[in-house]
Amino acid sequence: MNKNNKSVVSGIGLIALGIVFLVTQYIDFDGRFFVLLLGLGFILWSIVSRSSGLLIPGGILSGIGTGIVLTESALAANLSGDGEGSLFMLGFAAGWFLIPVLAKVFFNDYHLWPVIPGSIMALIGVAVLTDGVLLEMIGSVGQFWPVILIVIGFSAIWKQFKEDEDDYEKQPKEWQAG
Repeated sequence: MNKNNKSVVSGIGLIALGIVFLVTQYIDFDGRFFVLLLGLGFILWSIVSRSSGLLIPGGILSGIGTGIVLTESALAANLSGDGEGSLFMLGFAAGWFLIPVLAKVFFNDYHLWPVIPGSIMALIGVAVLTDGVLLEMIGSVGQFWPVILIVIGFSAIWKQFKEDEDDYEKQPKEWQAG
């Protein structure tokens, strides 16, 4: 990015901050949207400056902001127990999932690593939302994890026998026994 483009991006950022501070003087702004707007600002900055690295703080902050907004929504008021916490985790997960989507759309990049923390947070959010039923189910399934090892072992042996059979059939007929 050359010096002129940096000046334009900096100018746009200052204008955006000025608008936000001006508007908050006249609108009752309780702060619950601040982190979400900050995240969206990073995303906008990323797109304008053509810097995909800024999508990471943009996605994370947008997810946290979405979680905050969800916990203070009417939806959270209707949930019992730890419902607010689950909504926060689901909002936070959405921010992580946003990173690879925006990277693909705006930069044609593949950033799949954010799906890992996003999936973990979404799983925790859903588990808490279901009042622990999902956690109990995962615990029950967890008792059978050795079966996965057994299946992988059989698969490896089967694959080796199949390769040996294919190699045998590729040999000239005079080399084959029988």
